Amino acid sequence: MNSIVCAGKYSPNEDYKNRNFEIIIPDKSGTVSFGGLELKFNGGDVIAVPPFTRYFIPSDCGGLHAELEQAFLPVKEVTVFADDANGGVRHTILQAEEYLKSGMTKRDIILSALGNLLAGYVTAYCVKTEFSPVVELVRSDIGKNISNSSYALDNFIKKLPLNYDYVRKLFKKEVGATPHEYLTAQRMELAVSLLTGGASNKYSDYSVSQIAEACGFSEPLYFSRVFKKYYGVSPSEYKKK
Repeated sequence: MNSIVCAGKYSPNEDYKNRNFEIIIPDKSGTVSFGGLELKFNGGDVIAVPPFTRYFIPSDCGGLHAELEQAFLPVKEVTVFADDANGGVRHTILQAEEYLKSGMTKRDIILSALGNLLAGYVTAYCVKTEFSPVVELVRSDIGKNISNSSYALDNFIKKLPLNYDYVRKLFKKEVGATPHEYLTAQRMELAVSLLTGGASNKYSDYSVSQIAEACGFSEPLYFSRVFKKYYGVSPSEYKKK
């Protein structure tokens, strides 16, 4: 989740439609066009572009950009915001660019952390942090049951005094993922933290089966399949890195 697959110099393409979540920092002021709308930006501002969005930025703007794969962010349209006073977004993109170029064995772990940091900036500046009561209730219940392999998320939602489809759509609108996608994403983040915790982590010497159980998966093979879909390698390979 939030894996950085590209970072570095940005060269706008006319009428470009992106595949991944894109974060752009132009060098010059200009206007970004999308869906018949226009937003003005200044040089150094941050432009957040959701996946599969057709947009246009003048080709002379240049700058930096990064692409996040499998990004769960509740940003539905192009959004412009100012970088923080320390240029946090810019520095993070530059760091990601250096690690993408490097051949170090653990770069994927660092790129994942940097991707989560970029997602955090976007969430902090683009998205209201308050959730509606029912969405917060579902998020809280998921948080309590990340390690519970018998957790029945659907049953919990169906017991709420609201229509199931309504809750699901509201959750996706506010969180950027369905309840099940969010649960899986949280479990994958937990899996990575357990696999890469080092000697100080009590799970550092555990088998993949034990890690799977700690992350709420009763079937290790299914856990490995989901993990590989997220990160491109098996849990054992990720741990070796």
